[in-house]
Amino acid sequence: MACSFAQASRAQTGAKLGPNWAQTGPNLVRGGWSGVIWAGFLRIGKGLHPVALAVYGCLALEVPMKRTLLGTSILATILVATSYFAGQEPAVANAAAPGGDVSIGSGFRLLRLAIPADGRVGDILRKNAAISGGFDVIDRRSIPAALVRGKTFDKKAWADIGAETVVLADQVSGQFKFRLYDIASGSRPVLSRGYSANDPLKAADRFMNDIIEHYTKIPGVFGSRIAFVRTNRSPTVSKNVYTVEMNGEAPSSVTSNRSLNILPSITPGGQVLFTSYAKRNPDLWMGGGTLTRVSKQSGLNLGGTMSPSGGAIALTLTKDGNSEIYTIDTSGTIKARLTNNKAIDGSPTWNSGGNQIAFVSNRAGGPQVFRMSANGAGAKRVTKKGSYNQSPDWNHGTGNRGNLIAYSGRDSSNRYDVFSVDLRSGKVNRITQNPGRNLDPSWSPDGRMIAFQSSQGGIYVANEQGNNQIQIIKAGSTPDWGPRSK
Repeated sequence: MACSFAQASRAQTGAKLGPNWAQTGPNLVRGGWSGVIWAGFLRIGKGLHPVALAVYGCLALEVPMKRTLLGTSILATILVATSYFAGQEPAVANAAAPGGDVSIGSGFRLLRLAIPADGRVGDILRKNAAISGGFDVIDRRSIPAALVRGKTFDKKAWADIGAETVVLADQVSGQFKFRLYDIASGSRPVLSRGYSANDPLKAADRFMNDIIEHYTKIPGVFGSRIAFVRTNRSPTVSKNVYTVEMNGEAPSSVTSNRSLNILPSITPGGQVLFTSYAKRNPDLWMGGGTLTRVSKQSGLNLGGTMSPSGGAIALTLTKDGNSEIYTIDTSGTIKARLTNNKAIDGSPTWNSGGNQIAFVSNRAGGPQVFRMSANGAGAKRVTKKGSYNQSPDWNHGTGNRGNLIAYSGRDSSNRYDVFSVDLRSGKVNRITQNPGRNLDPSWSPDGRMIAFQSSQGGIYVANEQGNNQIQIIKAGSTPDWGPRSK
């Protein structure tokens, strides 16, 4: 049986649910963004958490909890649940696949790269090179055996098979010795490094970051981690938070329980903020070793994201009867209320300087992205195209990248894709145009790549233009890309 908004509302008032309680669900889903739903649901106030319990009790299915204004409320769970039991797909849509070349960044063409190394370090180097978007990696099986076994660099032989760059790797005295050769630069390596052989993944990550820095003057971000949520439907529905390296390696669990743990956000220090129903109220927790409950205000404690300095956490609270954005410290003490509007406000994201916050609000009708000062002043609308824009993520890259906010939006043909908007020019760029639903964008720490959730299956990473899309997780949702590895 499905939970609906009306059913959850009756649950919070103590009304007994009768045998026909599921009949209102399909109508709510077909109604889309109902003003009645928006006005009613998040104004229940301090009595809201029994609604969450009612919804929790009805979650006998996989709910694609999106990091959005609607998705970060219990209402999203209700709407998706009702559409499931009504035999309908949730109100989302499809788009067509992109094409075009890939690149590390503007002005860099694809380079033919050969990596003959075998074993795990060779596999990771080739995988990282493909993900970087800057290289056309030559299939190792097509490389002549003499070059694979060779201990010296034969410029002519490598050029003969079409290689423009070559990475050689040897293990010597407990170290991996890496050399990067550029055919156009001669027979001497243009880059040489040595890293401990105790950890092939870390060694390969570090050298690929060195290679990217050699070509772009900015180090790569391999070794950084992405947090995400995975759903388990047996024996009961549960959602747990995990992290994984950006190349899909070294997955690790943050939570492991039978509750709902959602909306992860990696802090500058590498810990993970998330909302959990473990204590029967949607509280904000922080994990990374020991799990700590940070905020336990009555009602919703959602979408926590830490400022770049680590001094404040922005999140959505409903303790006063409406969905508003607040800042708290790491002990959960409220520092400030940033929004005070009859509309529903949520999904905060910080800029790199920590002095501005982008968020989602329906104060203009449907959900749109706004920005404001970190003290709540001067709220301005950012997205002006489309009627449904949500889940913003502010780019923390250098230069003009710091003016970009990515978000997921619905276009005029009812398709959901990832877009970015330039705050200076107002120009909107469509990053994805793929089959299925593409949601919840999250920029890499250097702002040159982006992760997103796809209904085609799991989590993908791509370059900032949306090209070179590579699946790193087959089953996961709501990705959040953390800081550079230390």
